[in-house]
Formats: sequence, structure tokens, C-alpha cells
Amino acid sequence: MIRLNGFEVYVPARQSIAYQLLNPHLLYDQIPSSQADIPIFPAVRTNRAVFNYWEEPQAGSYLPEMHYAHFENGELIKEGFYLLTEASFDTGYKGAFTDKLGLFFGKFQNVSLQQIDFGTLPLTAPVLPEMVDELATDGIAKICCFPTIVNESFYGANGGAISYGGRINDFLQTDPEASGSYIDSPVVPQFFANWILKRIAQVTGTKIIGSFLTHPVWSKLILANLREVETEDIVVKNHLPAFSVVQFIMELRKIANLKFDFNSVEKTLRIDFWEDSLQSVTKFDWSEKATYGEPKTPENNTRLQLRMVVDGNDAMAKDKPAELADYLSEEVQGTRNGIATLDFRFSTMLIDPLTGLAVCKQEGQTSQFAQDAKPWGPRLLFWHGVVDLYPRALPTLEGISLFPASLATTSWKETIALRKRSFYLRKDFTITETDIAKLDFSAKYHINGVDYIIAQLNVGVPIRGVATALLIGGV
Repeated sequence: MIRLNGFEVYVPARQSIAYQLLNPHLLYDQIPSSQADIPIFPAVRTNRAVFNYWEEPQAGSYLPEMHYAHFENGELIKEGFYLLTEASFDTGYKGAFTDKLGLFFGKFQNVSLQQIDFGTLPLTAPVLPEMVDELATDGIAKICCFPTIVNESFYGANGGAISYGGRINDFLQTDPEASGSYIDSPVVPQFFANWILKRIAQVTGTKIIGSFLTHPVWSKLILANLREVETEDIVVKNHLPAFSVVQFIMELRKIANLKFDFNSVEKTLRIDFWEDSLQSVTKFDWSEKATYGEPKTPENNTRLQLRMVVDGNDAMAKDKPAELADYLSEEVQGTRNGIATLDFRFSTMLIDPLTGLAVCKQEGQTSQFAQDAKPWGPRLLFWHGVVDLYPRALPTLEGISLFPASLATTSWKETIALRKRSFYLRKDFTITETDIAKLDFSAKYHINGVDYIIAQLNVGVPIRGVATALLIGGV
């Protein structure tokens, strides 16, 4: 049974809908959409009413998208949207299925964060190390912070003329038991990544949830920038990277190896960790559903390279010091040693050996000395709070580091190990509609002694034959 906007559509009894269901967790440069081959709905009385008689010339041109829900044997098989493309009283209604992942954030999908009005915040005196939303009830209360960062080049060669001390958000605290205060220096707020995700959801009319937002370490991730505040108001967008909304979440995904679960109907995005799925216990056993025989192919790119695109304007980072160097996993035995490369467009800062503070060496963005257009690249740090007399944000926190080689041992450990031992299997299964309804692309499926992840499932519903799956083995 197919429902459009809640109304059942008549479909001839023997017609089946062919689905190509794609795992959305395996690609890091895009989020693939599942496909469906929708049959032509005949122009019978029931269907004409559902489509509001759009085939009639007098019906006008308004053509809304319709909520699509496919039920079979009491199970919800697929939900998304139906787009009518052609209507005729003689031939019926032609259309296409979409899950609208390419338009999840609506008109903001491809808009730069620096062009979206996220509002302003008052820069009240005295400035405190962190700005908090006291009314927040969702566990995301910290808005931004003001860590001290060593940067002797913020004003270029002109710093000495204004007695610049070589630090942004410079802080003075002489006694650990007493409160410190900020002293004359560039004021640069650094926003928490989870708060920006929260604001994106509010602006775009979506909902973003998941363990990433409240994780004890990753919830302290901040978006480092070099834009000075020179008025009494903080304009949020001025301190965000020049990423579109989609680029922003995709780049965060790479750093922490995140897993995105989109529900375009409910407009909800759940952000969790892919490594947690790879470490989870096997959830399903499809051994008895498997048919005999299958082609098996190897994974040729068994090595993974994590490559961080550094800010070329930072004299400390542009020559790629050891901490920011590319990570390349070790070779495996045999001939399959191709390399899959993943570029991180977020980078991070080094640590100053004298002070233990984050350090960079580049001109900041400020109206002083005609530096309004000075560029700065997207970077991440972890907020530590006030520690050892300074408000600190660093590239490491509680065993997690933002340097490529360190990420390889934390956020990417299981993924790298899987790539070394994985292979592909194309196999047919005799499954039911309940199996489709419970399909979980994050889960492991046990089949005849081996655990797999489903990369793709091709199946016709109602089911009259076998379903064909592309499996990743070695998990």
C-alpha cells in the first residue's frame, strides 16, 4: 500500500516498486540518497482525487511535493517524498521518489555560514572566559569562550606601536584561588561547534540530536578564528568558517568520524560516532536467508591517508610541522596496497612550548592597520577552561587529539583496521518485508560465519523474488 499525503493510491496488483537502498555511512564527501522506481499510477477515480485532478488544464500549475509512505504486510518499507512529473487522463501519473537529503536544510543548504544571520550577542564588561546560556535545557549551554592564544603577528609589524603583548584574549591571573581578568588585547570569541549546530537547526527549521553534541570531550570542540570584536556586540557569523552548512557538517564528520542518520520527513539529523557502530556487537543473523553462491571481490585501497589542509597564512603551520603531518596507515601483506585519501579542511593549532597555550603566527582580521580582509582558515581546538592561570583551548583533551596521527588511533582506529581486512560480497537473500523495515545500515549482519555491513540492498516490494545485497566483509 502506498500513501501520498496520507491517502492510499491505487496500484495495479502485480506492480512492484524496485528500491536501491544505499548505506549513507560509507562515503565522506557526500551523503548518498536511496532510489526507488515508482510505477505509473493509473488515472482512476481514487488517484485523481489524491492528485487533485492535476491532469486537468483548469487545475493550474501549482504542483506540491507529497509525503510518500510505502506499507507492505503492516510494515513501513520506505518513507520520503513523491514529486509528480507528468499527468495524463490516458496514461496516468508519472513521478519520482526522493528522500530530499540534498535539500535537508532547505534554502540554507549551500549558503555560507558567514552569510547566515545567527544573531548577535552583547559583549558585556567584564568579559568572562566563557559565555553561557543559562536558560538552555538541552545540555548545550556553552555558547562561546575567550581562550588566550599566542599570536605575536596579529597586528603584523604594527603591534609594537600600540604596545601589543603578543596574545589574543590576554588574561591576567596571579593567584589560582582568585579571579583573573582580561587585559588590553584583541578580543576574539571562539564558538562551540555543538552550539553552532544547535543554531543551524533553529535557523533551518530542523532538529539536530545525537551523542556527538553532548560527548564529554567533543562537546568542548570550538571553532578557532582570528576575527577581532571591535564593537559592543558579537556578530556570530563573523567568527565562523567560510563553509556552507553542508560543508560544515561534512568536515566535522571527517574529524570525529561521525555517523549521520537523516530523517527528511521528520527533519531530524542524528549525529553519532561511526566507530561505536564498528565496535558494537553483531545485531542480525541472515545466514538462513542467504542463497547459495556469490561473487567476492577485494578491497584494493587497504591503506588510509588522513591529510590536513593547514592555514597557509600561519607561519607556524604552513610548512607542515610533524604534528600536522599526514597520517598513512601501514602496508598489508600481499599486493593490495592502494591508498584512499581523506582531506580534512579543518586544521588545528600547535602548542607554544613556553606557555603551554595554543599558538599561531599570522595577521588577524581587524579594522586596525587596514587588516579588514585578512584571511584565516578553519581550525578547531578543545576548550579546557581556566587552567594554570590562563583560559586555555588546545588541540588535545583527555586522550583525544586533533592531529592526524592521533585521530588515527582514536576516531579512526576501527575504520583503518576494517579497511585492511575488508572485501566485498554480492549475495542474494530471501527476505521479508519485516527485514526491510528493520534494515539498519549501522549494524553488523552475521552470514555463515562472517560478519558484514550492508553497503547496498536492491529489492522489489512486494517481494516476489530475492533481494541482492552488496556486503562489506571483515567487520
